[in-house]
Amino acid sequence: MGSQQTGLKFIDSGKEAVIEVYGVIGFEGFDKNDDENTARLMAEELDRVKNLKADSITVKINSLGGDVNHALAIHDMLADHPAAVTTQVNGLCASAATIIAMAGTVRKMSKNALFLIHKCSANPGRVNEDRLLAELESQRTVNGRLLAIYNSVCGDNKDVKSLLEANNGNGKWLTAAETLDFGFITEIYNESAKAACVSKAAFALSDLPELPEEYSGFLSEEQPAAPTFGEEAPQSFLNAIREFLFPAQKSTNTQNTQTMKNQFPLIASVAAIGDETAYAKESGHLFSDKQMQNLENQLKEFSELKNNHKKLADDKASLENCVSTITKERDDLKAIVDKLPGSTTNVDGKDNDGKPADTFADWQRNNGYYQSISKEL
Repeated sequence: MGSQQTGLKFIDSGKEAVIEVYGVIGFEGFDKNDDENTARLMAEELDRVKNLKADSITVKINSLGGDVNHALAIHDMLADHPAAVTTQVNGLCASAATIIAMAGTVRKMSKNALFLIHKCSANPGRVNEDRLLAELESQRTVNGRLLAIYNSVCGDNKDVKSLLEANNGNGKWLTAAETLDFGFITEIYNESAKAACVSKAAFALSDLPELPEEYSGFLSEEQPAAPTFGEEAPQSFLNAIREFLFPAQKSTNTQNTQTMKNQFPLIASVAAIGDETAYAKESGHLFSDKQMQNLENQLKEFSELKNNHKKLADDKASLENCVSTITKERDDLKAIVDKLPGSTTNVDGKDNDGKPADTFADWQRNNGYYQSISKEL
C-alpha cells in the first residue's frame, strides 16, 4: 500500500480485491507521493474497492510494523468495511502490522511465517518529568486498546497479555502453529518454502527480538539501490554521498532530478547520524533510539553553531557601524583642516601703510573733544 507498490487488483474475473501492506506502517515521506501504508492511502484504496463494487478484500501483510496510530486507524477502517475482509500474513508480521492483521474475519498465515506482538513504544526525546508521565499514561492507554483488539479475536486469553510483556515488553516470535493456538489467526495455509523478505539492515533497525535460527533465511543481504541525482549537482559531492551510502556500488551517471529532490532529506539525515544502515529498501527510513539521540545531538550542535554564527554576525555589524561613524568623524575633521590657510601673517604692530601704530597719547593730543574737556577742568 505504498506509492510505488500499491497492490489493489481483481483476482481472475471475480469480485475480490487484493491490498498489499508491505514495508513500514504509516511511513509519511517529505512528499505525499512517498507515503507508504498510511491511513490516508488505505482510505483511498477502500474507496477504489467501493467503486469497483468488490464483495471481498484480501489484505496481504509482510511488515515489521511502524506507526501504531496509523495501524489502529487502518484496522478500524477494514473492520468497519461492508466487504468481507480476509487478512493473510506472509513472511514476517510484527508490531503495528499485527493490529492490521486482526481486522479480518478470516485471518490466514503462511506456515513459514512468524508473528510478534509487543507493548507500544516511543522515543520522547529530551522531556521533563510531567511530559514523561503524560507519555507513560498515553502508552498505557494504547497498550490497553491493543490488548482489547487482540482479545477480541483470541477470546480473552490471559496469555495474550504475557506475550505483550515478554522480553521486557519487546514480545517474542510465534510460529504459525503457535499463532493459531492463541487465536490470532483462523487458519494456516501452505507455501512451498521460506522466502527472504526483509534486509538484515532493516531488521537490525527494528529493535525486534532476534529471529529463531531456523528462520534466519527470511533476512536477505540485499542493500538499498543507489539513488540517482540531477546533472546540475556537483559530481564530486554526489560521488562522495554514493560512496558513503553505497560503498559496494560504483558511481553511475544515470541521473534523475526528482529522485535527487526526494532523496536529499534522507541523505541529510543519514549524513548527520553517520550510519548508512538508517535506510532500508523494504522498510524505509528507520532509526534506532541511539541513532535518534545521535541525530538530536547533531541538530543541537548545529543549532548552537547557528546561534553563535548569528551573534558573530551581529557583532560584525556593530563593529562596522562603529568604523563607519569613526570614518565619518575623521573625514569631517579632515575637511575642516583642509580649509585652514597654508600660512599666517606676522603681526609687527604697524599699520598697513607701514607707519607705527597710533598710541593713546597720540589720540589724546589729536582728539578735540578730549582737549576741550581737559581745558575746562
